[in-house]
Amino acid sequence: MQTVSKESRKKQILYRTLKSGAPILLSLLIMACSHTPKSLPSHQPYLDAQRQIQSLTTDQYQILPDQSIYIGELKSETATGYGKIIMPDGSHYQGAVKNGRPHGFGRSEMSSGEIYEGEHKNGIFEGRGRLILSDGSTFIGTFKDHKVDRGEIFFPDGTHGVSR
Repeated sequence: MQTVSKESRKKQILYRTLKSGAPILLSLLIMACSHTPKSLPSHQPYLDAQRQIQSLTTDQYQILPDQSIYIGELKSETATGYGKIIMPDGSHYQGAVKNGRPHGFGRSEMSSGEIYEGEHKNGIFEGRGRLILSDGSTFIGTFKDHKVDRGEIFFPDGTHGVSR
């Protein structure tokens, strides 16, 4: 059995937390609370990185009218900028947001298992994008009013078709 030092374990937790997109401040708190003055010199690069991350973290939290949670930039107390929206059904979106709705490029992961990466306009799929269905089929093309418009669909068995 391999023994892992306490410091090494904390680094692993921080790395996994940051990689998973979990709140950075929680990771920083875990790391900061576990250091003793004696251990600071050997962890100085990590502490410097933590300070840099903290200085860049400007995310705000807001509950939207549909009870979704928004984590990201606010402009004039409105969910506008880059952020993440977590819907009550577990679906989530990450990307450009305007007035609390996906607007611009972003990624939507629906609770049904479907994933959309592409352009959004006022909360709907609009413009170029890629939709991966829960069965593994992938549509690449344009969307209008939240619906497939033109493009190609690729099926898991290797066949494909064209939407006109």
